[in-house]
Amino acid sequence: MANKPALDRTFFIPILIGFVSVTGICLVLFAARLGASRGSVQGGVTETPVKYQYLATEPGIALPTAAPPGTATPTEIPTLEVIELPPTQVPTLVPTLVVVPNFTSAPVTATPTVLALNVTYDDADFKFNYSGDWIGQSGVSGAYQSTLHVSNTIGDSVQLSFVGQKIRITYQAGPSLGAIAIKLDSVDFTLDQFAPATLVSEWESPVLVLSSHSVTITHISGGSINLDAIAVLDISTPTPTATPQ
Repeated sequence: MANKPALDRTFFIPILIGFVSVTGICLVLFAARLGASRGSVQGGVTETPVKYQYLATEPGIALPTAAPPGTATPTEIPTLEVIELPPTQVPTLVPTLVVVPNFTSAPVTATPTVLALNVTYDDADFKFNYSGDWIGQSGVSGAYQSTLHVSNTIGDSVQLSFVGQKIRITYQAGPSLGAIAIKLDSVDFTLDQFAPATLVSEWESPVLVLSSHSVTITHISGGSINLDAIAVLDISTPTPTATPQ
């Protein structure tokens, strides 16, 4: 029995044939590639040149004009044209003179006058400050403004503040009427309102200093008492009053 080699050499024959075939095909394709003609690139200026447009975002910049068709467009640095703007004209303000007429006042001379101010406060006036069980009456015949305040309780009082030099208290006197105490600032007076018949009566204070004063009337005894009105008499010294001439 003959000895056979471990590797069969006939196995390489088809491989070698395949390799030679592939190599031949590649050489044929490479030769055809080299024999093909190459395309030529034509140089020159195109009929439609490329246009550049500058954005004039600042005043005074002139835009370059486009080159006509068929001409070469050279590469140039655009020239900036400065346009001088006219200066802003500021209007001239002409001051206006306002003529104020000169008014002269007439001479004033002082002439003495006597002020005699008589103010009468009715018993129903809000300036009176009543304390106690006073009764307000209306439609009273002969009373000032037909009103009257009556007290039937001892201890009832009424107070009034005023500015003047003298006061006059008006009341109705009559039978069964009682007495009142009048306190003028710090001075006390007593007044009996009794009378045989009903009538309108008055009481006047002494002259006071022209200033602020206070009077308080209090029911102190007897039957009922009443208050009709208080007149403030202001008789001041002569004072100058300006009168135009």
